[in-house]
Amino acid sequence: MENNAKHIILNIKKLTIGYSSKKLESVVARGINIEVNEPKLICLVGKNGIGKSTLLRTLSGVQPKLSGEIIIRNKNLNTYSSNDLSRIMSLVLTEKLPESNLTVFELIALGRQPYTNWIGSLSQTDIEKINEAMQLTNIEHLSDRKYFELSDGQLQKVLISRALAQDTDIIILDEPTAHLDVQHKMETFLLLKELVDDFGKTIIISTHEIHLAIQSANELWLMTEDEIICGNPQKLIKNESIEKLFSSDKIEFDVKKQQFTLK
Repeated sequence: MENNAKHIILNIKKLTIGYSSKKLESVVARGINIEVNEPKLICLVGKNGIGKSTLLRTLSGVQPKLSGEIIIRNKNLNTYSSNDLSRIMSLVLTEKLPESNLTVFELIALGRQPYTNWIGSLSQTDIEKINEAMQLTNIEHLSDRKYFELSDGQLQKVLISRALAQDTDIIILDEPTAHLDVQHKMETFLLLKELVDDFGKTIIISTHEIHLAIQSANELWLMTEDEIICGNPQKLIKNESIEKLFSSDKIEFDVKKQQFTLK
């Protein structure tokens, strides 16, 4: 058991997520138990409003859990300082960026904040990481542009680049392909898969691109109203777990096409 524990990247135990105030507790999902013990591309899928963003925000410490444990590298999430956590986990959420005159390069450079010295100056290593991140996402030509001049799709790539520049073992992305066309959706999934295969990253993304998730992911997290079902995509198709995603008599999962279709 000790030897296995050394390789656990993420361990979620009896987790309950949701929102709480002084008088009210609103539970989104409870009893979540998941273990990730090797680098993987993990796609979190489920219908709108099911709680995917809430789960990702909770796993990243942005939102407090209601109960349970989140263990990262055998250490409780609550015990990490913000700087130490940002060296292990990077995050791309869907919130709108605050107004500023930052260029694309400067925005991506913010990913290096956990490593810069007390005056925030970039080292040669920082600059190399930033340039490498831009190369991986093919946005070098946007380097000097103001970020508010970008299209939604371009900005999404910049935010992914910022996460790459942060150079963490775990990357969490909430709907990273939401504003991209078909070609760029596919290229983004390919990029994320390459980061897992070539660089040993563990990447967790929420997505509605179920067809691409099935093709690309090492593991799916199917979030339903009753539970989260985890497993290899083909296994979840074979045991019909994937059909639990949507309770509708108008759509069905086509095993041959490996996607949901109208009846």
